[in-house]
Amino acid sequence: MEVLMEKKLSQTDIEYRLAFPTSSLWAFPMPEGETAVYFEATDTLENEWNFRLSIRGENDRYTKPVITGDWLQFVRDKGLKVGDKLFLTREEGVNGVRYSIRAERKIFKVWANVQYLVLACESWTL
Repeated sequence: MEVLMEKKLSQTDIEYRLAFPTSSLWAFPMPEGETAVYFEATDTLENEWNFRLSIRGENDRYTKPVITGDWLQFVRDKGLKVGDKLFLTREEGVNGVRYSIRAERKIFKVWANVQYLVLACESWTL
């Protein structure tokens, strides 16, 4: 498994779009002349999310690649906040390439999977 991205989320990441590292673009082959590619990533509960990775045109002063698509829904569903950590991984297998996504939050100096925190909070309110 290869970690394509590990980053602490910024305000822009959780309100608009996720900035993606240029160094990991190799993991998403983009057809010649295209500026976007769609991919599916699975979270820790095996939910599938449809994302769009795009690069901006050569004349755009903001050249960093970004992820959109289901991104903001993912943020809302997971209750992500500024400072949470996001991981995007890639794994090649018999059935092709699989992408996985997970988020963590620091609680009492320990990073915990956000999904498990959401599930725990839901069970406390029942």
